Amino acid sequence: MTRFFRRSGYRWFLLFCAYTVVAAAVFNGFYTKWRLNDGHPTLGLAHMVDGTAHRPYVYRQLVPAIANGIQSLLPPSTVERLSERLTDPRRVDSRSGLAMRYPASEAMLPAITVRYHLVYYLTFFALLASLFVMRRLCLQAGTGVAAATGAPLVFALLLPFFLTEGGYFYDFFEVLFMMSAVLLAMNASCKTPERLAVLLVMAAIATWNKEAFFFFTPALYPLLRRNLSRLHALSFVGALLLACGCVYLALRMRYAGNPGSTVDFQLWENLGFYLNPGNWFRTESTYGVALPRAFSLVAMLAFAAIACCGWGRMPKTLRQHALLALTINLPLLLLFCSPGEMRNLSMLYPTLLCLIAQAWVARQACHSAAEGAHA
Repeated sequence: MTRFFRRSGYRWFLLFCAYTVVAAAVFNGFYTKWRLNDGHPTLGLAHMVDGTAHRPYVYRQLVPAIANGIQSLLPPSTVERLSERLTDPRRVDSRSGLAMRYPASEAMLPAITVRYHLVYYLTFFALLASLFVMRRLCLQAGTGVAAATGAPLVFALLLPFFLTEGGYFYDFFEVLFMMSAVLLAMNASCKTPERLAVLLVMAAIATWNKEAFFFFTPALYPLLRRNLSRLHALSFVGALLLACGCVYLALRMRYAGNPGSTVDFQLWENLGFYLNPGNWFRTESTYGVALPRAFSLVAMLAFAAIACCGWGRMPKTLRQHALLALTINLPLLLLFCSPGEMRNLSMLYPTLLCLIAQAWVARQACHSAAEGAHA
């Protein structure tokens, strides 16, 4: 019996259980905070799956397209039967329904309830899958198994804090795609053309999920340079930009007639917000408790400590990637994002993950050194 519990397969089973529990808690933190923007007149899920949402939100069509595609494969009678069951009024007071104690939920609309549930669970599984990708990325970055296993949990638990001015299902797919892109870029070489091909295809799909991935691709250059020549790395970044640009252009053309605009210029609003000392001490309800926002003095001090402990331990290519991602992301945040919307610093998510893992390793090293000195 002891031998069975020590097998690697059983250890993976325990890891899967732990990651599932944490992913469920994180996803619940997001969903109770924002739901799927139910009833929102410009970007609610009903408008997203029908393609009538306002720009730029309507451009994020990957998950709605998958949900629409799955529903189209089901017989109409099956869709009708599922819709009747999922919109049973008793589910509002049932723990088995997404609309529990929230009768205004779009999950109760027969026309979209099947697609609502599909988007909900696809998003959850994207978050769960991203935890395993993050673990692999931390191992690739040179951390130990303990840090590589624990850092994704810490990072995931922070995600609902970043969703301050808004939270959307495509944010979790963005995490999965960005972590996967960094991992693929670190291991890509001319000897592994299949990884380059996967990265190219994934970049196009990631742009279908959210157009910001187009701007993230140049930050992959230092990672590609690990195993590629300068010419090959630059050429491949150019190919990534071309693939992402074609997808983005197609989306813009497809939804050119939708209300809204491609971007909103918000530089002056952002400068006023960040220069106001009162905004450094704001709180909001996350996980059901009033806590400091992701943009607050408390959070900035915590991130500074993590960076101080982990930066020097990160591989050089990851540090170069981090600086390039910051150079790209920060101006975009100030120019076009809503004030205090920290989720739009998502290009730095892989960097934050690796910093957490390396800070974990540094803490273990300090602890071991202290124990050695005490002995």
